[in-house]
Amino acid sequence: MFQLLFKGVFKITNTDLALSFEDFSFIYGEDKDILPAVKNINFSLNQGEVLILAGPSGSGKSTLSYAMNGIIPWRLKGFMKGDVKIYGKSIWNYNFTELCKLVGLVKQNPLEQMTTFTVNDELAFGLENLKLDKDLIEKRVREISEFMGISHILNRDIEQLSGGQQQLTVLSSFLIMDPKILILDEPIAFLDQQSESMLLTQLKKLKESKSFKTTLIIIEHRLSRVMDIADKIIVLDDNGEIHLNGKLSEILINNYTPLKSSNVRVPWIIDLFNDFKKISLDYRNAKNPINFNELLEIQQKFSKENLLKLRGLLLEKEIMPKAFEKFQSFEDIIEFQDLYIESLKDKHDNREENTVNEEGNILETKNVDFIYPNSGIKAINNLSINIQKGDFIGLIGPNGSGKTTLLYLLANLYEPTSGTIYYNHQNIRDIGSFEYAKNIGFIFQNPENMIFNSTIKDEILYGPKNFGILENISEDYLKKLIRVIGKEKSSKNPFKLSWGQKRRLNLSSIFVYNPQIILLDEPFIGQDQRTIDSLVETLYLENKRGKTIIISSHDYHLLLKYTKRILELNKDGTVRDFDNKDNYFSKHKNLGPTLLLNSIDKIISEHG
Repeated sequence: MFQLLFKGVFKITNTDLALSFEDFSFIYGEDKDILPAVKNINFSLNQGEVLILAGPSGSGKSTLSYAMNGIIPWRLKGFMKGDVKIYGKSIWNYNFTELCKLVGLVKQNPLEQMTTFTVNDELAFGLENLKLDKDLIEKRVREISEFMGISHILNRDIEQLSGGQQQLTVLSSFLIMDPKILILDEPIAFLDQQSESMLLTQLKKLKESKSFKTTLIIIEHRLSRVMDIADKIIVLDDNGEIHLNGKLSEILINNYTPLKSSNVRVPWIIDLFNDFKKISLDYRNAKNPINFNELLEIQQKFSKENLLKLRGLLLEKEIMPKAFEKFQSFEDIIEFQDLYIESLKDKHDNREENTVNEEGNILETKNVDFIYPNSGIKAINNLSINIQKGDFIGLIGPNGSGKTTLLYLLANLYEPTSGTIYYNHQNIRDIGSFEYAKNIGFIFQNPENMIFNSTIKDEILYGPKNFGILENISEDYLKKLIRVIGKEKSSKNPFKLSWGQKRRLNLSSIFVYNPQIILLDEPFIGQDQRTIDSLVETLYLENKRGKTIIISSHDYHLLLKYTKRILELNKDGTVRDFDNKDNYFSKHKNLGPTLLLNSIDKIISEHG
């Protein structure tokens, strides 16, 4: 399928070395006295290799990607030291257009790279600009859309796509151009399990293709998702320097401690087994398994005693997190990286205390339908659910099942085509939009959709200013909210933050006015382990205080650990299941931790 469309267009040096960084450092802007975004970067990749680029939010991963495809130095101002070479040729010796054809960069936010109105036009856009034959363009669009599983949405408007469909569309538009190096910034972040598996399978085929030797760089926090197709890993630290660099299998087996300390999401099987080794003398020096099947094979040989130890750790770490036991009697101060202060809690809790019932439903939908105007697409279909005050719900379902649409409806950003939504037993259409908005905190899937101001400080204070509670926000509290974002000045333009930092800015901008309901659409995308831990801890404590929380996420692993109930939607926008978390995951045994638990229990029963 992947014939070389542009043979002869690029004069590539006859070398297997596709990419090399040579003592590379970069400072953004015009002040060379500030700290560099990345510094002293040295590594190389051969043609056809797959690299995972990991590290905490703001560590410089995006900066390196910009240097690979010419955005640095041709589009971003700054000071650069060292060199970056593509097939032995310095980026300074390419023109920007030539380098963009050679190196494709699929950004984290798919909407940033969409330029047309339909999926078909988006895939054809690049080839049309090269003035290729119409028949060839149509053939390539057909081949790539089938390869990526999006042929059924070719005529769909871009604005009608789910986040996962947008991601697949953008990736397809790059693959159609036959890039020699392809950079993917969290490519599976918006994808459901089926789409994720399909994409990773296609990337693996791409890697193994003899006629299409693409060098892949995958920026990813979740190592477990991509480790089966990667050859190497580079982990950056908070200072923008290389913390770990080597073969992925060797790093996973031999470098657990430095990997864990680097704030990436270590595969849960390695994290679990490493803790198991600490309490089992028999396996203290054993190698860490690098995939789920290896772990299943290893535990087959365990004694009953070791199986029980492993089972206990599995429950504590992955299914019924013991880490939250310290909060069981915690009543007063809520901490988010030392964020929350008691004096502010008192001020916030004085606001309209009577708006929320102490018991019963806080949200209810009755026979709700939603059809997108001018399209006929029915995103939500006869939805009737009750959401109780203090619920902590994981909202799941395949791409295009209506998860984001449902959140928009609950936030009163969309009106149902038919049916009714109630807040505290009152039709939300009878509640003023302004009054209802005070009780809703919405974290959008795209963090830029809720950024309205030109400075971080003004963005955080946007809600309190509009709701008339600005005088309640202390300067000390504001500083703590800014610290959640990172080491940034309050005057910085929010649009210059990384994706992960923008997400944390979103969180600060809703926590500041203390809404009763918090709706989060894929909040874990672009977040490192430390931020996820802080976010989940904060949500847990806010839920404990009575806040109602709904998280839409494809990260079932995190939902298994932290939510109370699971609401699953079907592809047609109907409810498939709405049940207690434990019941749900008992019925749907398709997650690694639950599969491992079942395997352990089976072996224990055989031991007698």
